[in-house]
Amino acid sequence: MFFVSGCTDFVEPNQLAFVMGTAVDHVDNGNIEISHQIVIPSQMNGTSKGSGSGDSDSFLVMSAKGRDVLEANQKIQREISRKLLTSHRIIIAISEDFFIKNEVDKIFDKLGRDPANNQRDITVMIRGKSAKEFLMTKNPLENLSSIAVGKEMNINGMKKYSTRQFVIDSVAQDHRPLVPVLQMKNTQTSKNKKDLLAVLSGFAVLNNELKIGGILDDLEGNKTAWMSGKDGLRVLTIPWKDGKGSLSFRLTHLNREMKSAAGPAPTQVAVTARAQAYLLENTTQLDMSEVGSMLEVQQYLNEKVSEELQLTFNKVQSWGTDVFSIGAYLHHKYPAWWRLNKEDWDEHFKQIHVVVQANIQFKSIGATGGQIKRGR
Repeated sequence: MFFVSGCTDFVEPNQLAFVMGTAVDHVDNGNIEISHQIVIPSQMNGTSKGSGSGDSDSFLVMSAKGRDVLEANQKIQREISRKLLTSHRIIIAISEDFFIKNEVDKIFDKLGRDPANNQRDITVMIRGKSAKEFLMTKNPLENLSSIAVGKEMNINGMKKYSTRQFVIDSVAQDHRPLVPVLQMKNTQTSKNKKDLLAVLSGFAVLNNELKIGGILDDLEGNKTAWMSGKDGLRVLTIPWKDGKGSLSFRLTHLNREMKSAAGPAPTQVAVTARAQAYLLENTTQLDMSEVGSMLEVQQYLNEKVSEELQLTFNKVQSWGTDVFSIGAYLHHKYPAWWRLNKEDWDEHFKQIHVVVQANIQFKSIGATGGQIKRGR
């Protein structure tokens, strides 16, 4: 009975190599390079010290090249004394070069087929540098760059970019993936020191072949995420119409809805981006405690944001990359029409007439009405 009840495949924690980040890079001979950021628990001391807190590294990066992900992984496994464990992974970083020169969908067979991958990790694109270089970068606040990026995305409301969601978007006929973009940037972190940090710099929109249709900057990308139903814009600043001062808002409860006229085929699709606004800074001469000022600002805010959202939508639409799920809406609304137009949807998407409107409701004007003025 003693031998029957024993666990023959049990692995102790000190026999595991905890992978916190994985990088995917292009290799000229057609192979793939896989890199793993592996945490060293003995160097972390149970705290959240940054790279500047000591001389010892709290992680190592192991890399190998192979014909596919599994072959590269096996080469890494032969070089380390512990079993690779990816179920705690936070980030999968894919270089821009890999997106351009390879078929990205091939790496997802391993991610989807292997039950050891939980797919809760986040897929991002590294622009301008190799993904391996991102893993090797230290962070002044966190132990690992993968932990830092995971926290940054969570704080900024970017919770809908898991690898699982990316795989789903990649195989869908009626919408396309939207991928966060990180860029390595030398940042002044103290008087005599600069650190190379991975900064969220925008979003990449992908076409049906998972090639880069275009790259949006941070502001345009967050507007696109809002219109795509993936949260997005959290802080918004608009100049007042007289050119004197500006107003800054915190946006919450971001969502969107779609509507179209009844009929056998879509003539126009209306996208409404909704949010609640909290005024946090006012450098205009407006006294926001007055009802007239509140109504005037809310109307102007919606007009201004509607205009900006429409411009961003038109830009992405011209690339033929439906990251907004317009196709998914039409698929359910007009199934007969969709069967005739689903082929080559990227081209058909360019011809759809879409009107974007903002519906932002004031929830708070802050603790004061007008500007605080000095006494005379």
